Amino acid sequence: MSRNTILLTCSIVLNLLLFHSWYFHGRWEQSWTKSATAEAEFVASISCSGHGRAFLDGSILDGKPVCECNACYGGPHCSVFLPECIADADSGDPMFLEPFWLKHAASSTIVVPGWHRMSYEFNDDSLISKELDAQIRKLHAVIGNAVTDGRFIIFGVGATQLLHAAVHALSTTNHPSSPSRVVASTPYYPIYKEQTEFFNSEDYKFEGDTSLCNNNSGCKGNFIELVTSPNNPDGQLKKAVLQGPSAKTIHDFAYYWPHYTPIPALADENLMIFTLSKLTGHGGSRFG
Repeated sequence: MSRNTILLTCSIVLNLLLFHSWYFHGRWEQSWTKSATAEAEFVASISCSGHGRAFLDGSILDGKPVCECNACYGGPHCSVFLPECIADADSGDPMFLEPFWLKHAASSTIVVPGWHRMSYEFNDDSLISKELDAQIRKLHAVIGNAVTDGRFIIFGVGATQLLHAAVHALSTTNHPSSPSRVVASTPYYPIYKEQTEFFNSEDYKFEGDTSLCNNNSGCKGNFIELVTSPNNPDGQLKKAVLQGPSAKTIHDFAYYWPHYTPIPALADENLMIFTLSKLTGHGGSRFG
């Protein structure tokens, strides 16, 4: 065997040994998932006396996450009851679903690297994940609460944002003397009125209870009816009241899931709004 052959063989063996060491003990070892998991489990193990929770992205004291207490509790570990606390019954919070996710911690936990989906676009040049679109359609098909075939799916920062976007899209434009009249059957979700009035648009005005106009033969113009089913706050399954070419309907199906109400049939409306906060309890995601 020539000297050159021997040197070449030694070089190959040496490179293989270095590659093996680099691959298994160096930069290719996925240690960042281990450290991320350990950090998440450490924060989850912090005791907040059952009246609060510590979070990775929460408050920090002396370099360590601290408890964020539920209403009416305080102290470093949320163990102090605040007797002068005022109960706020203005709106709901989907925290009742937290025990479910705690029970299924292993199967529901995900680790997202810092470089995950940094681009504006997907590799098919779209701005919306085709897989997410497909999973939403599959979810509704499995639950049996909505028809998605032949429908467009639009994502928004929560159902509240989408409600106003729909009102804006369906309103009469370029006719300031005849704005669309936004109505809802009593009792209705207060944000319908508050949000419509807040934007103070010339294209639409909030008119109140649907029945006030339905029973009045003098009511004319274009209407946008907000229908909530099951209704918030009385839980009744609702149908549109106004009919005809001048009436447009937005169906708020935020609570149309089997853990809130029986599902008698698939919802099959032109414009339907759902939200992740009511389905899974992840209100902080702001995903509608």
